[in-house]
Amino acid sequence: MAGQSGGHNASLAIWLTVYVAIAGTIVGGIALIYWNWPLFWVGIGLFVLGCLAGYFAGIMEAVSEFGAATDSK
Repeated sequence: MAGQSGGHNASLAIWLTVYVAIAGTIVGGIALIYWNWPLFWVGIGLFVLGCLAGYFAGIMEAVSEFGAATDSK
C-alpha cells in the first residue's frame, strides 16, 4: 500500500516554505532576464527565507526514505 511505504508526510507549513523558496527562484530568474538587480536580490532573499523557514519547520524530519519510523521488520 502506498501509505505504508517510504515517502513524506509533510504538513502545510512545510509545503508553504517550499513554495516560498520556489517563488524566490522564479523572481530571481525573471529579474536576471531583465537585468533588474534589486529584484534579483529580493528573489535571493525569498529563497533564503524559504530555506531557513524549512529548516526551522523540520522539513528533513518529514521525509522517510525507508518507510515510516514505526515499521517493524
